[in-house]
Amino acid sequence: MTQLSDTPAEQAKNQEVIAALAQETRRPLDEVKEVYEVELARLKKNARITDYVRLFASRRTKARLTKSDPRPPRTNPPSE
Repeated sequence: MTQLSDTPAEQAKNQEVIAALAQETRRPLDEVKEVYEVELARLKKNARITDYVRLFASRRTKARLTKSDPRPPRTNPPSE
């Protein structure tokens, strides 16, 4: 398997992304971490330029988690 984090700074950034996705999608942290790591590994495997790999992995993770979410999306209350 591809190593997901080469440095402690990358590990910290990945944890931040995972925490933000968990909050945004309202999914358990473990579930988000699992999906994110799969997507990140898939993208890093063939990436020549890795500047945006984390961004793309984040977008793919969010798409996968929200696609299978049976709950309706959050909406803001109407303004009066």
